[in-house]
Amino acid sequence: MSTVKSYPSRELRRLRTRWLMQNKNAVSVACAFFLASALIATWLGVAYSTRATWYLVGVLHAGLVATVLHFLNSAVLAHEPRAVFQLRGAWGEDNTRSELQRAKKRKLIWDWVDSIPLQASDLDHVVVTRSGGVVVLDSKFRTDLTSAGVAEMTVSAARARVRTEALARTVLPRERSGRRRATGTSVAVTPCIVLWGPARRGMPEEHVVDGVHFVDGNKLVQWLEKLPTSTVSQEAGSDLLIRLRKFRDLQSTRS
Repeated sequence: MSTVKSYPSRELRRLRTRWLMQNKNAVSVACAFFLASALIATWLGVAYSTRATWYLVGVLHAGLVATVLHFLNSAVLAHEPRAVFQLRGAWGEDNTRSELQRAKKRKLIWDWVDSIPLQASDLDHVVVTRSGGVVVLDSKFRTDLTSAGVAEMTVSAARARVRTEALARTVLPRERSGRRRATGTSVAVTPCIVLWGPARRGMPEEHVVDGVHFVDGNKLVQWLEKLPTSTVSQEAGSDLLIRLRKFRDLQSTRS
């Protein structure tokens, strides 16, 4: 299982860092308020030293930390238009990873690799299933669905399938005969958009556009169970996962 931060998470962190650097004065005031309040609370704890007092001091410290962090996070979201979009994207990818963990526990998949960087974009999740081939998942958080939005996501997912197939050809070794090993791209690659947010509630049970599957995130595990049979052995799956992770890590060091 991958622990690499997704692109939305990395971008959100970059936006937060940029805002903090641009608003050092406001951040300094917030930190000064926190430190002054924490010192006052600690002094009261020393002056009236009882278990109840120290318990209240601990609660106050925790509340102050939460308040300051909430203030800073809200300020970033309010002043960085792209931050909310990236936050939603991070939520979507985190939710998808949670569903993939469930699928792995139910032995539907061998494992998956997150956030594989390519020249044009990232592959959100490349999943190696046990009996449904390889699935490339693109997590999306949407409040509503429009025909234009569906068309855009369909094109993006179709490209992701092509890139995944090309990536598999790149990372898999050739035998002496020049042919790909049994772990190669004869295994089916299925593109899927995993929807999160209010838009997923209106998603039909089976919705496929130009070979791209649209799935309610809460039904991802059930969808994986119904994939057409394309068996991937444990040896083949492990080999592909190792090579995909090595490729991702190499690309990450170059970026």
